[in-house]
Amino acid sequence: MSHEIVLERVYTIPFYPKMNGIPRTKRAPRAMRMIREFVSKHLKSDELIFDAEVNEFIWARGIQKPPRKITVRVVKSDDNVVEIFLVSSKDQEILTPEPIPISTEPSETDLDSEEDFDEDEE
Repeated sequence: MSHEIVLERVYTIPFYPKMNGIPRTKRAPRAMRMIREFVSKHLKSDELIFDAEVNEFIWARGIQKPPRKITVRVVKSDDNVVEIFLVSSKDQEILTPEPIPISTEPSETDLDSEEDFDEDEE
């Protein structure tokens, strides 16, 4: 359907606190509309195609309790069609850098190398 990717971005779209004033039985449809408005505003396109995973993620807990935020990958093609995909947890790990663990105690490998060093001196 799409020919060539012109633009690809990852957005985290928050739904709250805007969702607090919405009646409980209209929250999931409003969340879908908020995604549509956010993406059309940022990518300046009215032709949007939602992936089924995005819809399932919003509606997973029912109409009354949609998620508080969603992270989506948005792809705009050369024919001005925008496709919206859910960023999975595997993709999320790629986007965020891995924290470096800092430990104050020496590990077992450090202790072994010190013992080897002491034996070489004798």
